[in-house]
Amino acid sequence: MQPQQPGQWGPQNQQVPPGPQFQQWQQVPRKKSRAGCITLVVIGIVVLLGVGIVVGGYFYWRHGIINTPAGEEPSGENVISPCDLVSEETLRQLRTTNLIHGYESEDGSSASCTWRPTKGQDGNNERYLDITVSRAVSSDPEEAVAEAEETLENYRQTDGKRAARVVDVEGPWDEAFLATGTEVKQALLVFRKGTTTVSVGYDGYDKTYWFEDERMPAADAERNAKAAAEEFAAGI
Repeated sequence: MQPQQPGQWGPQNQQVPPGPQFQQWQQVPRKKSRAGCITLVVIGIVVLLGVGIVVGGYFYWRHGIINTPAGEEPSGENVISPCDLVSEETLRQLRTTNLIHGYESEDGSSASCTWRPTKGQDGNNERYLDITVSRAVSSDPEEAVAEAEETLENYRQTDGKRAARVVDVEGPWDEAFLATGTEVKQALLVFRKGTTTVSVGYDGYDKTYWFEDERMPAADAERNAKAAAEEFAAGI
């Protein structure tokens, strides 16, 4: 056995040969890929652009509708009695200058008048004015008045029952009530003057940027229905 040489006492330092484990320790960390983030950003931008196009197209479409004049061309209908009891000035204020229907029976017991907007003259929102007249034909004055009273009460029990609000109103008549928010009219004023009963209905819709138009404000409908009824009653 040979004695150890100086400097050789204890374990000898040996170089560890590179192996798989050592090579793994020596690997440089890879940079994380940003491709996924970029893809998500691109998809988000595309989605936002698509939504913007759809929303913009919708509002452009509704804008065109909102700015389209309401009504139709003048009907050329002759203004017969009693439709002429509503003045042109009042019709302009109500935006219903286009008389599309006027009728009076031969015996004068019934009549009806229907107005709508004139295209290009009455704004962009739809408005409707309808007046119906019923006259008692009994030769007995008391019976004629009773008949007219019954006609008014029938209106109260039909249209009035389906209204959001019903109130009695004073004016150039013997009795009257105003029904608001009925199924057919936003405002319906029915009055009796002597042996004549008249219903005046006013309604309309305001265009909006939503999917459906809104029914006109009740207060405006009430005011306009009363204005037309007062003028009509004054001429009877």
